[in-house]
Amino acid sequence: MTTRTALAGTATGAAALLVLTACGIRPRPASPGDGAGTVITAEEIAATEATTMWEALQRTVRYADFGESSGGDPARVHRRGFSSISLTEDMPIYIDRVQVRDLTILDALPAADIEQIQVLSGVEATTYYGTNAGDGVILIRTRRGG
Repeated sequence: MTTRTALAGTATGAAALLVLTACGIRPRPASPGDGAGTVITAEEIAATEATTMWEALQRTVRYADFGESSGGDPARVHRRGFSSISLTEDMPIYIDRVQVRDLTILDALPAADIEQIQVLSGVEATTYYGTNAGDGVILIRTRRGG
């Protein structure tokens, strides 16, 4: 009875969170934490001597195929091997929470700007990014965009 009164008496999200927590329901975070998936650090990227973000991805991200156009420009990224969810979609790539639609931009950005690359598997990716991420997601965090 008191939880209903507290929820009805306030319109804040804090009261709703308190009620949900009291009921044993834990809200899912809006984005995956650093512990989710495979994390590749700036030191590991620097060790590959990659000059662009595209090269850094090719040299560090396992279980992904990086396709290039006939002119050598980045064209697509898809999961290599078997997947539990069969889709024809490429693996989405995000830089500082913004989805990269044109992969050629990755060939123009310096690898030295990368703070961390996080690769989520299909199950983890669909939790945060929906069914279009069934083969996984690549998250790039830059030093400036954090």
